[in-house]
Amino acid sequence: MDLKTTLKTPGWHRTLLLRRFLAVFLFALATSLMVRSLIATDPLAVVIRSDVPAGQTVEASDVELREIPDELLPSTAFTSIDDVVGLVAASTLSAGEIATAPRFIGNELINSLVTNVTENSGIEEINMVPLKLADPSVIPLLQHGDTISVVSHEPDTGLSETIAAGGTVILAGGTDPSSILVALPRSIAEQVAARSLSSPLAVVLTGDRAVGHPS
Repeated sequence: MDLKTTLKTPGWHRTLLLRRFLAVFLFALATSLMVRSLIATDPLAVVIRSDVPAGQTVEASDVELREIPDELLPSTAFTSIDDVVGLVAASTLSAGEIATAPRFIGNELINSLVTNVTENSGIEEINMVPLKLADPSVIPLLQHGDTISVVSHEPDTGLSETIAAGGTVILAGGTDPSSILVALPRSIAEQVAARSLSSPLAVVLTGDRAVGHPS
């Protein structure tokens, strides 16, 4: 009896043949999935091995490469340890987190944080300016991304004077606990830097975190 006749004729032979076909199909499918799982690997990404304090430079011993499922990998993740070593942490990096560009001081961080600055300054270039504060005790209260105004006192009258508004905190404290790093439009950053040479400076929190919520 040929194969065509066997398949058309009900009976034990047809059942046996169909079972064999099904077994071969399932075996081929399982083999294909196993081979695919062996060949396909999750992409490698840089992961923080141990906590890195804000303002500290990342060293090779602080990071490692790990396989991260593609669906969990941020678009700004680093995939090479060499690209991370030497960068400065904008805020404390926790062990186990994926290293992403906005977590370090640089253009990616500025672009993600200074929307309020660019809206106020049009297309003017953004600069970062380090500021020593007259009262460093307020620095631990600041977070990177905070919107602030920089204030001083008017030399003749002694009254308070706002010398820059809409600044964005890039780094609070870090290796120098008495200073902060602020992003401002270039012209304003230069004015603030010059003023810091002759007058004590303070900051006022003006962004979303400064808005009180009634209980």
